[in-house]
Amino acid sequence: MSNVSFNWIRRVAMPALTISIALMLPSLPVSAGQTDSYTLPQQSYNQSRAREYKVYVPDNIQSPAPMVMALHGCKQTNNDVLNDWGLKAAADRYGFILVAPYITSYDGLRNQNCWGFWFEQHRHQGAGEVEDLHQIALAVESNYAIDSQRRYITGLSSGGAMAVIAAVAHNEYWAAAAPAAGIPYGEDAASVSLSGQCPGSATFHSLARVVSDMDAELDDAYPIPLMVLQNKNDCTVIKASADLIRDAHLKAFGDPAFDTPAEAEAESVTCSPYYQNNYGCIRTRYTQNGTSGSRSLVETVYFDGPLATPNSQDTDHGHYWVGGEQGSNGKWALRVGPSYPDIIWSFFSAHSRDGSAPEGFPIITLIGDNPMSVALNTSFTDPGATAEDAEDGSVSVTADCSSVNASAVGTYSCVYTATDSDTNVTTAERQVDVKDPNAPTETCEQVTASPSAHISAGRAYAGGSYNLRTYANGDDVDIGGSFDSWSSVLLYEGDPGQWFASEPAACSGNGGGDPFVCQDWNASNLSHNMASRAYYAGGYYSTGGDDYLGAFPGGYAWVKETSEGVFEKGQCQ
Repeated sequence: MSNVSFNWIRRVAMPALTISIALMLPSLPVSAGQTDSYTLPQQSYNQSRAREYKVYVPDNIQSPAPMVMALHGCKQTNNDVLNDWGLKAAADRYGFILVAPYITSYDGLRNQNCWGFWFEQHRHQGAGEVEDLHQIALAVESNYAIDSQRRYITGLSSGGAMAVIAAVAHNEYWAAAAPAAGIPYGEDAASVSLSGQCPGSATFHSLARVVSDMDAELDDAYPIPLMVLQNKNDCTVIKASADLIRDAHLKAFGDPAFDTPAEAEAESVTCSPYYQNNYGCIRTRYTQNGTSGSRSLVETVYFDGPLATPNSQDTDHGHYWVGGEQGSNGKWALRVGPSYPDIIWSFFSAHSRDGSAPEGFPIITLIGDNPMSVALNTSFTDPGATAEDAEDGSVSVTADCSSVNASAVGTYSCVYTATDSDTNVTTAERQVDVKDPNAPTETCEQVTASPSAHISAGRAYAGGSYNLRTYANGDDVDIGGSFDSWSSVLLYEGDPGQWFASEPAACSGNGGGDPFVCQDWNASNLSHNMASRAYYAGGYYSTGGDDYLGAFPGGYAWVKETSEGVFEKGQCQ
């Protein structure tokens, strides 16, 4: 099940104008806007370099529009930001222009594509990478109509660290910032855990030194609002980093009587929206006077997320961006969890630089799951929804669930409507699935592909020594080498998303029973041996068929499974 705020949304300015903002979920929406590519030439100031960047502009955007700059992390590019983070769908939904810079090239010893937050030359106004990002933003403003009170910046990991630096070095420019797995201002490379172990370990400057470094850089009194997003189980950027960002920001910008978390905390709520699992996420607001009615100075979004991710290129250290239902399981990106795009935008939209509220439509947030599953012949209770309008604040919501029939299996909907004082109307829809709990849940789908292709499609994962083996994600059976892109392996789907090397029992009787399907592998003798397709007896022989494959472990041979557990030399016909 999923929990997202928007399944189907229509916003209208009564009585005639209708604007479609998002498509029907749970299928992922296709972005309706346009992506333009640019290069900022190398500038004359110290340590500048040519930087590529892309700008995504939704259709039917208001003018001037808010701008959100999003910075990729190490070993990522701006294409990962655009494709995996769910931000293009959020731009469509909320009406902001999305800017995705790419580091393009860099100096010093660092991992691939890291922003150089720990280099002195890249974290001060007027030079290096932080100034290049500022110049990119100015270039965007020269090409697009940008609201000068609503310029925002976010990023992941080293990109999150650069978002913190931008919030300090150019707090005269940005309205608010939201680092995810970020690093405090002025830190060294030792602030990142590079041991490859979990839990991670890192060292940080003292709180007094971080605040002193910030004070030395700040040239504007504007108390820039900051949202800090952190997986408490992150082993690469550990939670202590997020705590220090929060504490230093409170010291640097807060009232002396309210400059600690205990003094400045105004309220804590459960994070919303989320996709499938909230992971115990708590969103906490800290204000300059510790009261809930005040503007946020810092907000934290802390959750107990998993270590492992579906993407085989990740380090499985709990270090990633959470894109929500419109995101993808890309490199260091996860769909399941508190939806960063929606949560970050709810923070940004409430914190323009001058405190003004933009004209716009109410934002409806559904309470509970969407889609929502209801057991057949049980009572249905609508969890309800809330709505916020930038101009009016809380707005009442009316719900129509009259179509839901819990006595018949099917897909139904609840429609929610909110209207603001300017007669702008937003509608949202919750999908309600009435299911028979006694009906089989297995899909019984079958897919034949190489072990490598199964990993890429999420049907299997890499594991074993040095991640050289492939395991079906449903029953953890070894199906070959993770590097094997030429063999053919049949997997069966049980419950949606769970794939098995053997046909699930619930599927075996379908259609009177499927005949055995031959599979074949072209792999080393050692790989065949490790996968139980062969055994060693002074040489390598196929299991069951006893065909001689060769004497050397590094020799390659085709092996086919002709019946359950019986392997012979050769290929399937």
